[in-house]
Amino acid sequence: MRFKLTLAIIASFVAAPAVAADRQLPGQAAPARGVYLGVFGGGGFGTATDVTQLGTAFFPEVAGGPLAVNARGRTDSGGVGFVGGQIGYEFSRGSVVLPAFEIEGLYLDAGTRRATLKNPTDRISEHTFDDAFPMSSSVILANLVLSFPTSYQGVTPYIGGGIGGARVAIDGANSLQTSPAEAGINHFNSGPDSSAWTFAAQAKAGVRVALSSNAYVFGEYRYLYVGSVDQTFGPTEYDTHVPTSAWTERFGETSYHLGTAGIGFNF
Repeated sequence: MRFKLTLAIIASFVAAPAVAADRQLPGQAAPARGVYLGVFGGGGFGTATDVTQLGTAFFPEVAGGPLAVNARGRTDSGGVGFVGGQIGYEFSRGSVVLPAFEIEGLYLDAGTRRATLKNPTDRISEHTFDDAFPMSSSVILANLVLSFPTSYQGVTPYIGGGIGGARVAIDGANSLQTSPAEAGINHFNSGPDSSAWTFAAQAKAGVRVALSSNAYVFGEYRYLYVGSVDQTFGPTEYDTHVPTSAWTERFGETSYHLGTAGIGFNF
């Protein structure tokens, strides 16, 4: 529902030129924004991601010795929400294209991603984990944005893209072995939180509509790419469970498709 609402907002911005043709606001045809600040938010969805769980269970020699775990699966996809801010500078370079450089930061809440992972082994007939990862990302990007003035005063479409980094955080991860069943055992119990940095990039396209000579609203679609990342969780520590090594969760790259609405001010 949140994603559909954001798309509706963007659609209303795209339709704005027809309105602007009938009622143009005075003083909105500035050649460039110069320094500008903006805040934004929205929603969308993240794609499914490959995940591998790596570790060792230290069985005694009488029980066959240490057992390597290399369980593989795929997280589900799901909805996300995000908020962010930007600061930039737009240059005057004629009437066709206005280039700008900007820095953006955003916080993206991906909710809880779930995955079923299977570990093939001769030692156990079936070795399956059901994992849950409450996940969020803090993203910083350096962007190049190109704006294209139109004959509709105060209505400016634009495209942009950028690269940067993402700090992917997981708080309260849970790894439950369902086969053979181990009820109530979280294999990450001694350290269920983890975070790590990885590469991030984005592309975006939208339109901004002037409210006055130094204020505007904007709506856009953006594609956000977050690279693969390894997270480390604590070993399994229970009196009733064989001890393990620390666990490494290896997540593949993730794509996010996002609808954005925001407001900005230029100086």
